[in-house]
Amino acid sequence: MRKLILAFVMLVGLVGAARPAHAEWVWVNHRYNPYARPHFYMGVEGQGIVVLGATGPNAFLDHGGGFDLFLGGRLNRWAAIEFGWQATFHNPEVDDFGREVDRIGLQALTLDGKFYPVHGRVQPYFSGGAGLYLLGDSFSVFSEGAGFQIGGGIDFWLTRWMSLGVRAQYRGVDMVDYDSSHDDTYLSLLSFGVDFTGRF
Repeated sequence: MRKLILAFVMLVGLVGAARPAHAEWVWVNHRYNPYARPHFYMGVEGQGIVVLGATGPNAFLDHGGGFDLFLGGRLNRWAAIEFGWQATFHNPEVDDFGREVDRIGLQALTLDGKFYPVHGRVQPYFSGGAGLYLLGDSFSVFSEGAGFQIGGGIDFWLTRWMSLGVRAQYRGVDMVDYDSSHDDTYLSLLSFGVDFTGRF
């Protein structure tokens, strides 16, 4: 009996001297979304312009196409801000041999806000903003004006670092000195684009 009590006391002493085990807390952010994280992005877009209407008898701008270079920042999962430079080309002129000798260029410097209601790999968005528009030929700018753009698009994320996208926007532009018989000329444009974007 004495040996049994001694063994019990030794067992209790060993258990009491052992270092107590404890769990390490690990915090996992289940809300992190690589497709909606804050980041910078830049891209290039092929763009087409449809002229819906233009005021004034000399408002002769035809449909055209060109490109858009843009740089932006995703502020949070809901919103982004984007600066762009668009250059589109219209009304090509040809010589007697059918060679193109000149065309009208429409440039735009724009600032847009974008709102994302969905945050998966396919992300539709709404956009709107304002811009400065310049109209000219190969050598000079003969009209400029302020405008706005409103529309939306869809981003298709290929990886967390790149995406493809489509976009459509209505553009309203008030051009100054475009038509000498009017104080200004209002252009109604519809733009369509397909873009490739790198995300950092």
